[in-house]
Amino acid sequence: MGWRLTRSPVPNPRSPMFHKYHALGNDYLILDPAQQTGAMARGLTPAQVVTICDRHRGVGSDGIVYGPLAEESRPCHFACEIWNPDGSMAEVSGNGLRIFARYLMDAGYVSLEETSTCVLRSGGREIPIFYGDRPDASIRVELGRASIASGPVTLPPDLLVSLGPATLVDVGNPHCVFFPAVPIDEALARRWGPLVESHSAFPQRTNVQFVRVIDTHTVAIEIWERGAGYTQASGSSSCAAALAAIQRNGCLSPVTVQMAGGNLTVDVAFHADGWRVALTGPVTPVFTGHWILDEQHPIPNL
Repeated sequence: MGWRLTRSPVPNPRSPMFHKYHALGNDYLILDPAQQTGAMARGLTPAQVVTICDRHRGVGSDGIVYGPLAEESRPCHFACEIWNPDGSMAEVSGNGLRIFARYLMDAGYVSLEETSTCVLRSGGREIPIFYGDRPDASIRVELGRASIASGPVTLPPDLLVSLGPATLVDVGNPHCVFFPAVPIDEALARRWGPLVESHSAFPQRTNVQFVRVIDTHTVAIEIWERGAGYTQASGSSSCAAALAAIQRNGCLSPVTVQMAGGNLTVDVAFHADGWRVALTGPVTPVFTGHWILDEQHPIPNL
């Protein structure tokens, strides 16, 4: 049998463009509206998000940040939408926002020669970003107010026997934090994470963390993200776990959060208006590309 070489499809330079980054293995795609065509220049649909994030038939990612949006016109202020890979929207994402901040610098929206800060708007919050002195330096995001629910949550008895009591934390998005007596690992997160995420106690679903306290300034966590599933790292999950560890286990700020993908640093402080959290860690660019639009590679509802 003979072989016949064929040419790969050549992307149309005007086809939708994407930029892939990861923060300790937590990967996001940036879709800049200025680089999109057709309806995608005006916004995304859940079907488009699911297709693009699919790791077998799309680009593959833990989510999409769509921005900067034209609605924000103040200098060094940028608005965005954050999408989960299941087509739902997230209020905030610590790593997603840090990745978006890195893209803004790489794309020339922010110049380190002129400023070391900018403000991102997501989920109804204005979130300060602080850059380092080099393009590849760690990026700090101040997620702002955080709170711990005062009352218990009703969960299945067998779950509570295995995981212990839950601590509910809000850092702009919801989290359910456990400190299991058993060792934490990926299998534990995959077993219990989906059940907790979609439990009736959480009508909007929730992110789930399984935490082991190592010392007063260090915790290790496994993560089940709402709308994404098991992930190697998560910024908002790190903040929720650190705050819960300080409140329940006597840990002290700053807290190093160890995850499968690497470590992040979380600063927690109590102010007159309550708890506030900030997150610092690296962001790594992966690649930039175009979506090939033809009969075999459609994006729904383009």
